[in-house]
Amino acid sequence: MSSEGGSGAEDPKYAGLLVAFDNAINKVAMLADQLSAIICAFLIVVTTIAVIVYQLGIAIVWLDDLLRMLLIWLVYLGTVSLCLDNDHISMDAVYLHMPPRMRRVMDIIIAFLGIGLCSYIAKIGYDSMRQEIAYDTLLASGYLPSWPQTLAIPLCFALMAVAYISYLLSIFTGRRRRHLSEEQRMAEGL
Repeated sequence: MSSEGGSGAEDPKYAGLLVAFDNAINKVAMLADQLSAIICAFLIVVTTIAVIVYQLGIAIVWLDDLLRMLLIWLVYLGTVSLCLDNDHISMDAVYLHMPPRMRRVMDIIIAFLGIGLCSYIAKIGYDSMRQEIAYDTLLASGYLPSWPQTLAIPLCFALMAVAYISYLLSIFTGRRRRHLSEEQRMAEGL
């Protein structure tokens, strides 16, 4: 089948590639969500232990570094799935009053900005992590290496960039629509 005059999304070969790419990105986002939930549970346990230990007057120097590292990983892993469907914080008050065509343009602009910004931050984060490994940099306590904490930035922002690519493709192919809230449905008259 030829897709003359179309975007190429109608061609089964391209549609199959897009679906496979989308499925892979969705699985990665789901894995990031699950890891984030595990880290959250671990963070709650470690925080509880830290409070108990500090109340007993015992000082574990590296515990604050561990808590900070877990929190950083929790936040950045949790944002991957938000980028997948453009579910991050947005100005819905303005967005909902735009005509559908303008919303599509805004979605495309947001996707391109997300891809560019996340890719740039991933690159800078990777360079920073490489330096920390090269210089054997330690966290503030002086006991834990800093690169596991810094790894969250290049890895998660690279995943966010890929998620934005998937979101951009979904805008063009229409294979996934942003989940509409009740307010959005009312504004669109659905």
